[in-house]
Amino acid sequence: MPLTKRYGYIAFYDLDRTILTGNSATSLVEEARKRGIMTGQQFRHALYLSLLYKLDWWDPARIITRMLSWLKGLPESSVRQLCREVFDQTLRETIRPEILKEMEKHRKKDGANVLLSSATSLICEPAAIHLGLDDVICTQLAAIDGILTGSTRGKLVYGREKRHRLLDYCRQHGYDPGKAYYYGDSRTDSHVMEAVGHPVAVSPDKKLYAMAIERKWEILEIIPALL
Repeated sequence: MPLTKRYGYIAFYDLDRTILTGNSATSLVEEARKRGIMTGQQFRHALYLSLLYKLDWWDPARIITRMLSWLKGLPESSVRQLCREVFDQTLRETIRPEILKEMEKHRKKDGANVLLSSATSLICEPAAIHLGLDDVICTQLAAIDGILTGSTRGKLVYGREKRHRLLDYCRQHGYDPGKAYYYGDSRTDSHVMEAVGHPVAVSPDKKLYAMAIERKWEILEIIPALL
């Protein structure tokens, strides 16, 4: 879904814990296990990797790459359908209303809304369609004859690679990154946030919060509603 018109600027958004309150991969893995698509051993391994990620005990990019291994040998079409169903049945309900307001604000100001996420295209595309976004930049999965290999096609869109993709996208489409926005929640988004004129930290983790305070970045602190 490439840009179909000329906009005044671009607002880029992370997906997990930014547009969504949680992590799309976690929801996908849980549903895959329920349906028997993922074995018990694969599920336990995914939980272990998730723990390493949360505790910051290993390189996050390697963890994310390893978490894709359970997809090896699965038909791409089946996983695509699974992702659509997980989004429709689970993830759609976790979209932050505050982010929807930000997107609408940018639309009214002639801004394009673009998803820029380390999540795979199989989950990003249904999210982007539902949200009415103008384009998607995300991780692509490798497949041979319609069968997933459990690895990525090209680089994982994470960390410094996010920054590279944003700058390259702006250059190719003729937009000034100094006028761009980036909405992110994690310290791992700091590289791409430094590349734009308007970084916005969304319910940030401790490290990103400290960085946002120090650099006077906008902070969109979203407090969960009391039940």
